[in-house]
Amino acid sequence: MQECFCKSNTTEFMKWFVQLIAPVLIGAKPAEILSFPNDEKHNARLESIKSCIKLNSKLTFNEFSFCSKCTKLLVYNPITLDETLKDKRNIRFLIEQGYPSMYTLDTYINHLICKVKKGKIPDEIGIFLGYPLKDVMGFIGHASLKLTKVNGWRVYGDPRISDEKHNDFRKAKEYVNGLLLHNSPSNILALV
Repeated sequence: MQECFCKSNTTEFMKWFVQLIAPVLIGAKPAEILSFPNDEKHNARLESIKSCIKLNSKLTFNEFSFCSKCTKLLVYNPITLDETLKDKRNIRFLIEQGYPSMYTLDTYINHLICKVKKGKIPDEIGIFLGYPLKDVMGFIGHASLKLTKVNGWRVYGDPRISDEKHNDFRKAKEYVNGLLLHNSPSNILALV
C-alpha cells in the first residue's frame, strides 16, 4: 500500500483510497488523515477522491495545506467523530491541549486544522483518528503509562481496549476488501 502515489492507474489509486478509509466508512474509526504531495498528479488525485467522497452521505472532508509541500485531507464520519470527541474524558483531555471549553464538532476540527497548518501534526490527533485516550496520553509521555506493544500504533498500559479497536479497524478493512472483489470503489462509497 505504501506505493500509492506511484500508481498511474486511477482505479488502483481509488481502491487504495477506499481500503485506507474503510474503517471510517464502516464507522469503526472516526477519521483518517491523508497527505498528497504537490506534484503533477496532485489535482487529479484530490478531485478523484473528493468526487467519490461526495457519493457517500456518511463522509465529509476538510482540505488544507501543510507547509506548502503537500495538501492534507481529513476524511471523517461526522456522527462517529462527534461521539468520539464528546466523550467526557476526551473533551477534558482536548481542553487541556488548548481546545475551546465550549465544544462543537466544527470548532474542534478547525482548531486541529489550525494546529496542523502551523507545520506540526499535534499528538492529540490520535483522538480524532479513534485511538484510545490512554495510548495518546502514553505517546505524549504520561509517566504512569508504559509502552506495552506496537499494534498499528503504540499501545500503552493494558492492551485490551487497544486490541479491540485494532480488530474493529482490521475487520472493517477486510469487509471492504471483500466488497472490492466485485465492486468498483465508487460503487462501494455509494452503497456502504
